[in-house]
Amino acid sequence: MAEEQVDKPLSIDEEYELWRSNVPLMYDFVSETNLTWPTLTLEWLPGNSHSNRQELILGTHTSEEEPNYLKIAAIDLPDEIVPGKEDRERDGFTKSNIKIIKKFKHEQEVTRARYMPQDSNLIATINGSGTVFLYDRSKDGDEGLLSSLGFHEDNGYGLSFNPVDKGKLLSGSDDSKIALWDITTNSTKPVSTWESCHQDGVNDCKWHELNGNTFGSVSEDCTLQLHDQRVKDSVTDKIKTVTAFNTIAFSKHSTNLFAAAGTDSLIYLYDSRRTGNVLHTMSGHEGNVTNLEFYAAKDGIVMSSGEDRRVIMWDLMEIGAEQVPDDADDGSPEVVMIHAGHRSPVNDFSMNPNIPWLMASAEEENIVQVWKCSSKLPRVGGLPKVDDSVLE
Repeated sequence: MAEEQVDKPLSIDEEYELWRSNVPLMYDFVSETNLTWPTLTLEWLPGNSHSNRQELILGTHTSEEEPNYLKIAAIDLPDEIVPGKEDRERDGFTKSNIKIIKKFKHEQEVTRARYMPQDSNLIATINGSGTVFLYDRSKDGDEGLLSSLGFHEDNGYGLSFNPVDKGKLLSGSDDSKIALWDITTNSTKPVSTWESCHQDGVNDCKWHELNGNTFGSVSEDCTLQLHDQRVKDSVTDKIKTVTAFNTIAFSKHSTNLFAAAGTDSLIYLYDSRRTGNVLHTMSGHEGNVTNLEFYAAKDGIVMSSGEDRRVIMWDLMEIGAEQVPDDADDGSPEVVMIHAGHRSPVNDFSMNPNIPWLMASAEEENIVQVWKCSSKLPRVGGLPKVDDSVLE
């Protein structure tokens, strides 16, 4: 009987309490905020790297029980995690630190919201019917909604602004179609569409980070496709997969490196010059992987989240590193850390562009966590300083 109790898996609440007890060891800072309604989307906004106040985009999913909103939220961070501020003793966990500072009415739920890199006041959203909306967060109330763009016929999750070509916005939907919009014009019709490339719902579509003409898409039809915005309704490369991918991401440092992940829990790395073979796979999740991003501030860092309630940080520089058996039991050598503070599937996450290693993640059960992993981790805080005297 005693052995059965020892081997019994921890409940979700017991896992959470165990995680809470280890926060001072694993993190420099953690904040948890209970929202009134869950958010399906989350993204940090660019700002001042020396400011305690950081802002982010949220949405609502009220299941039509109340009006939905696109929201701008703010968090006031302690001095110890803001570069250049006084280094005080860290006390770990903080409750309810996020405040809503502005909101705009939104038709149906906000399934995804992203700001335009060239002007962060402009925010695009997509809803459960596939309608795309454009907002100006510098305005107030109803004036904030600039336009609605109708083309899709079903729920949309794909939404991506071109980081190189200003105003070019991609949207993808469960109707299997991809649309390209140019928001620098007054047109409410797509510039181009890709209507015959995928045979099932488009789970994600994203621009290449360095090549302004290339974008990728993944679909329930078990294909990953690369496209060129200059060639309408065509595919420049197609990868057939055994299971469907949910998410795709391009490296912000390497022209040829991109990654995808989905229903088999693995992270797949590809070289765009040789897509016929998978470059590398990484295991660590225990369910569907829902989101994937490369970190802009550091080359080789990838973040992923999934239905297993985990956000994982990967270091591609550790591919092939030797492990002792005990470490191998904790995951592959590329795993830097596993954020295990959520008690329901993770809907979205974002890496702060202003403060190194500051993350935010949102889960299905109305919770948003802001966290910064421990600076004692070598990849995060740098290699430890060695006292020269010990070498003498």
